[in-house]
Amino acid sequence: MTHGGDLYAIFEKYPEMKGRLTDFSANISPLGMPEGVRQAVIASVDQAICYPDPECRQLKVAIAGYIREYYGVNVGPGMILCGNGAADVIFRLVAAIKPRRALVCCPTFGEYEEALRPVGCQLEFYRCDHTLSVREDILGHIHSGLDMMFLCNPNNPTGLLTDPGVIGKIVKKTRETGTILAADECFLDFCPGEKDFSLIPLLSQNQHILVLKSFTKMYGMAGLRLGYGLGGDEGLIGRAGKAGPAWPVNTLAAAAGIAALKLRDHPGKVREYVQKERQYLCGALKERKITFWDSAANYILFQVKEPKDLYDRFLKEGIVIRRCFNYRGLDHSFYRAAVNRHEDNEKFVHALDNVTKMRGVTE
Repeated sequence: MTHGGDLYAIFEKYPEMKGRLTDFSANISPLGMPEGVRQAVIASVDQAICYPDPECRQLKVAIAGYIREYYGVNVGPGMILCGNGAADVIFRLVAAIKPRRALVCCPTFGEYEEALRPVGCQLEFYRCDHTLSVREDILGHIHSGLDMMFLCNPNNPTGLLTDPGVIGKIVKKTRETGTILAADECFLDFCPGEKDFSLIPLLSQNQHILVLKSFTKMYGMAGLRLGYGLGGDEGLIGRAGKAGPAWPVNTLAAAAGIAALKLRDHPGKVREYVQKERQYLCGALKERKITFWDSAANYILFQVKEPKDLYDRFLKEGIVIRRCFNYRGLDHSFYRAAVNRHEDNEKFVHALDNVTKMRGVTE
C-alpha cells in the first residue's frame, strides 16, 4: 500500500529537490509538533537505553484520564490497546479477531484491506455513489454472516463525515448481527462538533465497538508512530496486545503521547486553524472550477478532467500532492491535498494557477 508523505522516494529519484518541496500529501497538523511534546521527547532520550514498558502503563493512564475528562467516559487500562501507529493497532485487532468475512467501504483507508487479507478474510464492499458518502443504504450490507466492519469517520480520502443518525443505525444493526464495528476516528479531532460523531461514549454499553485513534496527525509526530484502540471487550483487547511483537510503543513515542494529552487546548486551536485554511483552499478550488469534496477534516479530495501528469506538474512547482488512484473506487483523476499553514497554502494556490494554465484540468 502506497501512502502519502513518502518524500524519501522523491529525493532518491530527484536529490536536487531536497529542501525545496512543500508536502501536501500527508495529513499532518499544520501547527506541527507542540513545544511541550518536543521537550518531552528530548527529555526521554536518556531513558532509551532501557527497554520500553511492554504494557504502556503510564501511557494508558494518560489516555484514560483524557477520555474521562473530555468524553466523560471511564475506560480502564484493559480497554486500551497501544500500538506503533494506528495501522499497527488495526493489524493487531484483525490478527486477534481473525474475521472470516468483513465489510469495507470504498473508497477508504487501504490498511483495512491490507490487514484483512493475510488472515484469509473474505472481503465485502460497500461502494459509495458519486457523492462518495456513506449513506443509510449501507445497512443492507450488514448481515449475520459478517464478523467485522470498518467505518472511517471522517472518511479518508474524502474527509466526509457520516451522518450521526446513520452511525446510530449502524451501531444498532451491527449489535443485532454480532458484527464487530471498528470505527476509525483518527481524523475526527480535526472536525467541528467532533463529539457528536464519536462512538467513544457508546463503548461501555456496546462491547462490539472498537474505536481507533492516532497521535500522528493532531500532534505532528508521524515519525514517532503512536496510536491506540479502545474497546469494551477486554478479552479481545488483551489478545490483540499479544498478537504482535513485544514492546509496541518505544520510549520516545510514549513520552510524546503522555505530554500531548496534557495539552488540552491544543486540538481546539488546530481545529480552528484548519477550518479557516480549509475554507481558503476550497474557495480557491471553487473559483477555478475544480471539482472537490466538502471535507470536514484537514485534507481535501479533488478531481480533474485531464489528470495524466498533474502530480508531476505540481512537483515541478515544489508541491507534493497525494495521487488517489490506489484507493479502491477512485481512478487517476482523483488527488488529495492536506490543509497546511497559510503561507504554504498560498504556494499551493499559486502552483494550482500554474498547472491549470495547461488545457484540460478544470471543468
